[in-house]
Amino acid sequence: MQAGSALLQSMLWRGLYYVAAFIINILIARHFEASVSGTIYYISSLYALVLLFSSLSLESGIIYFTAREEIPAAKLFNFSIVWSLLIGLLTFFTVYWFFNELYRGIPADLVLLSAVMFISGNLLTTYCSGFFYAHNNYIVPNSIIIISTLILIALIPYGGSSVIPAINDDNYFYVYFSSFFVQGTCMAIAAKIKYIKEGFLRFVSIPEFKLLFRYCGLAFLGNIIFFLLYRIDYFFVEKYCSAEQLGNYIQVSKLVHLFFILPTILAGAVFPITAGGKIEHINVGLTLLSRCIFSLYSLICLVLALTGKWLFPFVFGESFTDMYLPFLWLIPGILSLSGIFTLTAWFAGKNRIRINITGSVLALIVILAGDMLFIPTHGIMAAAMVSSAGYIVYQVYIIAVFKKEYPCAVADFFIFRSSDWQQVKSRILVSLKTKNES
Repeated sequence: MQAGSALLQSMLWRGLYYVAAFIINILIARHFEASVSGTIYYISSLYALVLLFSSLSLESGIIYFTAREEIPAAKLFNFSIVWSLLIGLLTFFTVYWFFNELYRGIPADLVLLSAVMFISGNLLTTYCSGFFYAHNNYIVPNSIIIISTLILIALIPYGGSSVIPAINDDNYFYVYFSSFFVQGTCMAIAAKIKYIKEGFLRFVSIPEFKLLFRYCGLAFLGNIIFFLLYRIDYFFVEKYCSAEQLGNYIQVSKLVHLFFILPTILAGAVFPITAGGKIEHINVGLTLLSRCIFSLYSLICLVLALTGKWLFPFVFGESFTDMYLPFLWLIPGILSLSGIFTLTAWFAGKNRIRINITGSVLALIVILAGDMLFIPTHGIMAAAMVSSAGYIVYQVYIIAVFKKEYPCAVADFFIFRSSDWQQVKSRILVSLKTKNES
């Protein structure tokens, strides 16, 4: 019952955030077109890589140890704040020098501002939202993110200016990247008020520090590999293809990642519950979730396969006519990867991240080898096909390991049964009843 309530809350509030993020993605793509928006999102991907390394995956440790109450939340909070500000300071002194050759004529002040604000702001947001997720509270953190995103939507300059005349095409991205730091600051204040009741002078001890980084070290390695799974093809496409093709492919990838929203939301609810040891047999419902996702996404992919050739340019703009065929080749990858998010969250919650890492390494080997061999000659089509192949390898490995832990048939992950709908409805009703009673 607790798991069901957490899943519903997560799906609702994190779902609203992703909807808002999708809307601003469409509006930016339509307003700035493929070449400009592609460059901006490519730069964001570079910052995301820096963010990945600098975060040390502390967010997973915050959720894990807060849920298990093994390290006081105040200590984790203070360490998070200090680390976020320290990384922001280091970014200030290093980012322009390091990335100078990678920016296609973008002003130096935008490079510096965007890097500092994006990285330090996202660190604050990610770390501090972990305190809410550890308590299965998805309302407050996602409300903050949603409001921030809606403000960015309102400020997009239409016809040369936004609702605030001073914001135009030239300076909108200053506002865009600065919003991440404002968002992170608000998240930190909210976490402090809600969950951090102790004083500011409590910091993790050396034994707690070792415990934290022993767990986060594996999560850190896993997140790096996962990032490369998603983004390594960007760097090959940027090198061997045109700016327009880069913009089209990144938009296809962002569309594909929309399919991962629901599994990510479900995984985000499974992880703290499993980590906290509050539900011993949550694995019983994991195969049900997998086949529900597979069935739903098969239907959605079929619709997009039939309509995407005209729908994508209609939604994103006429400069995105090259999205359709790469999307078709990514459909097998969508169906493969989306079905195992909850399984990887289950392994992570049981502190068995090595299994997830092994599967992702196998997939990365396939993707990296394929990208090097085929993207230079076959462009974004090859990037899509290779990514799907890697995702399928990952799925096969994770399901094989899970079957050893929890004996079940392969069909349990894919074939929707007549009884599944009744199970879903009953679980939702029980969760809603429990929530209302509480």
